[in-house]
Amino acid sequence: MTNGASHHTSYRPDSDQLRHDPHFRQILELDFGEMIPFVVSNIRRRSFISLFYAGINIGLLLYIVIFMAKGLLTDQHTWSMVLKQSIPGIFAGSILIIPIHELLHGLAYRILGARKIHFGADMQQMLFYVTADRYPVSGKELYFLALLPFGVINLIVCLLLLWLPQTILFWSFTLLCHNIMCIGDYAIVNYVIQYKRRVYSFDMVNEKKSYFFEETD
Repeated sequence: MTNGASHHTSYRPDSDQLRHDPHFRQILELDFGEMIPFVVSNIRRRSFISLFYAGINIGLLLYIVIFMAKGLLTDQHTWSMVLKQSIPGIFAGSILIIPIHELLHGLAYRILGARKIHFGADMQQMLFYVTADRYPVSGKELYFLALLPFGVINLIVCLLLLWLPQTILFWSFTLLCHNIMCIGDYAIVNYVIQYKRRVYSFDMVNEKKSYFFEETD
């Protein structure tokens, strides 16, 4: 029993085996161009993951509103200060942070053993992505791959606030915008967790498609 479990943990089927071995069944073929409908449908599916995603963003938004309102009403803040921090924060969290976010996805792939890593964008969907051609990832690896940027960037911003508390509004807007943009990462995790058996996924770069498979036994 121990040997079997150990072998199963370290075992990684390749893309051809996933497609042809009867021990796996395809559960989804996702075209990169259909990502928005996939994200919308899966982030709406109620689970701990979707509730956490909504809760952390709503909580941060409420904090920003209360912080600004309290500061302006008590004259601790001026409109000039609010604008000087909020506008750059929105820009940083929506635009400037994208390369860092995608590089962290790339780092996650490297940690998982992938080497043929590709960075891409679909400007029609305002979609940026990192993929490793034909490199399967499974279960917990998918969660790690999807959520590493969210975790690292939130941690870094929290640490920065310990040294730069006077810029709290800037970093709060940066974090809120970035976290909202993590919707695709959370949608993928929310899709995978509905399956009780191990799920594998890999991308075909030339086809611009993602494939998801579930173990059959």
